[in-house]
Amino acid sequence: MKTVRNVVASAILAALVFVLLRFVAIPTPFPDTTLSIYAAVVAFFAVLFGPAVGFVGGFLGNLLVDLTAGWGVWWTWVIVTGLYGLFVGLGCKGIKLEDGEFGKKEFIRFTIVSIISCILCWGVLAPVGDILIYAEPANLVFVQGLFVGLSGMIASIVVGGILCKAYASSKAQKGSLTKED
Repeated sequence: MKTVRNVVASAILAALVFVLLRFVAIPTPFPDTTLSIYAAVVAFFAVLFGPAVGFVGGFLGNLLVDLTAGWGVWWTWVIVTGLYGLFVGLGCKGIKLEDGEFGKKEFIRFTIVSIISCILCWGVLAPVGDILIYAEPANLVFVQGLFVGLSGMIASIVVGGILCKAYASSKAQKGSLTKED
């Protein structure tokens, strides 16, 4: 049952990433860079469903964007979007949104993991990958990575934090229900 749930969650996440990056993103002055909340949605799904769903949904969603946008597939960014979901899912393993857990301690952990993952993914891996694989100019890809990383951090912490808190608040905390006689 969990496998079917994860496949469905991955497909929903991929669709959300696709829509958010392809149709809801706001253009920026930086070339080929947009402002979007997709990182927050990837982070939320990664916390709720785990690192595999975060990776697969993020990867496929970004791949669909590249396949339909006309600029070709930028594998470095496709892979990094998946890795972001993987890293957040691994770093937040043990946060049980299903059990109503998302207090101050969980939010701080989520925030730290999101910041580290954004820095690693968009501040290091994507730009270095673009330089090594596509021979892109370092100044361009590091500016793009910095912008996407910073906007991803803000979106993940604010929007992702709100999504996690709202979802956890909709669930009964484990042990909070008592049997009446």
